[in-house]
Amino acid sequence: MFILTAPQIRESEQFTLQMQGISALQLMENAAIAFTDEFLNMAGDFKIDEVVICCGHGNNGGDGLAIARLLTQKEFKVKVLLCDNGQFSRSPLFEKNLERLLSMNENTLSVVNEIEEHTLDVLSGRVVVLDAIFGIGLDRPVSGHYAKIIELINNSGFPVISVDIPSGLFADKPTPTNAPVVRAFSTFTMQYMKLALLLPETYLYCGNVTAIEVGMLIPAYFDLNTLDTIPTISELHSILRQPSKFDHKGSNGHGLLVAGSTMMPGAAFLAAKAALRSGIGKITAHVPQKTATMMPVAIPEAIVQSDKNEDIFTNVDFTQLNNINAIAIGCGLGTAPKSTNGLKDLLSMISSPVILDADALNMLAQHRVWLHDIPPNSILTPHLKEFERLAGKADNGFERLDLLRAFAKKYQVIVILKGANTAIALPTGKICFCIAGNPGMATAGSGDVLTGILLALLAKGYPPLHVTLLGTFLHGLAGDLAVKNGQSYESLIASDIIEYLGTAYHILHSPEKA
Repeated sequence: MFILTAPQIRESEQFTLQMQGISALQLMENAAIAFTDEFLNMAGDFKIDEVVICCGHGNNGGDGLAIARLLTQKEFKVKVLLCDNGQFSRSPLFEKNLERLLSMNENTLSVVNEIEEHTLDVLSGRVVVLDAIFGIGLDRPVSGHYAKIIELINNSGFPVISVDIPSGLFADKPTPTNAPVVRAFSTFTMQYMKLALLLPETYLYCGNVTAIEVGMLIPAYFDLNTLDTIPTISELHSILRQPSKFDHKGSNGHGLLVAGSTMMPGAAFLAAKAALRSGIGKITAHVPQKTATMMPVAIPEAIVQSDKNEDIFTNVDFTQLNNINAIAIGCGLGTAPKSTNGLKDLLSMISSPVILDADALNMLAQHRVWLHDIPPNSILTPHLKEFERLAGKADNGFERLDLLRAFAKKYQVIVILKGANTAIALPTGKICFCIAGNPGMATAGSGDVLTGILLALLAKGYPPLHVTLLGTFLHGLAGDLAVKNGQSYESLIASDIIEYLGTAYHILHSPEKA
């Protein structure tokens, strides 16, 4: 699924009209049909007494009017609120859809031409409000009359679904603090995702976001390799390899995990087990001596290499290792000076992509000149604070994405910025988002599990891009499955994610059965 800017979406609309030979009115009708179908699917058997549709004077309002007509035909009781109160010039598509709506003359349909403060207050029962006031073209804060309308909607207490984007929210840049924005519990966006719908500070306004297919086409002259995306499950299925009858542990790769300390031995256990559950052939865990004594009990399938130090990582003895296909370092490592020197030595000895997580990133943040020593296409997996230590703080999500793109391009690495809607920045500056996962995964050890999954995939021979796309999705999906099968957001722990990796693989192998 592509993520487009507002100008790119307008280009896509014009390209679609030309290629399909249809009118803008018909494209709007297609969008309204798709929205209505999604609304009916969401409503299910839930009894709705009335649907109130708040329409602005532009094309987003035209969408709302077309939806009102379709929902009336589906025998919903519909009230349309024309929010402009006759004060603004209406778009041609708005006027045409209003004409169609008024010609219906249905008892279940009412159109209110002027909104007053009590308009929403007098409603009662199971009411759903559809927000179709402003779309993606908004580029300045809402004020005056429309600001009051947004305040009335937000204070109504009714669930709100926004058409394409919550009114008042900017699609391609930060929305000013305290600007009036509709707070929706759900947003049905048309065809292509918008960056504003994916950022943490906008979740309050967007709620759950669903992209609906409306038949728009990507212009042939767009460079698809530069567009931000959300990989679909079918796209991920296409890059997942089917296991072969003649696979063996050698062909499934040998990974080296450098992790753990006396203070945090569990990080090594979680990462090693996750790698094994993700299909790695063999894993060697290089851990401090005290952790090494526990490893055979905790993870009997792992090979153990003890560090010369009892408590911390200091140095990997590669003379004792054979046929290592991938390396991950950082989980629970600590940042002692000897560990820092050990990381520097390791980076100086390798040329293939490496996975860097947690304390490896913290050590790099203390010695940024070493970032140039990271092999190209290596995978870095910071959470927000770790990324800030590496690249600096941002004032908002858009600025953070700019920093992320610049960092990945400068050092020619892949950066997985962990969190809700995990952002994966590629060396080209392109960003792919993983929207799988849930709040319960914000728990100790969850990142260690991701590192183990990534290590397995890299050791198995997947290219780094596919490693990151598959790994983040499997990680998020396993967390979602854990919640679906009994855990709550509060009770979920990192080990639960590992438990459901097998089911996540089943779904990715056969998405049509999900």
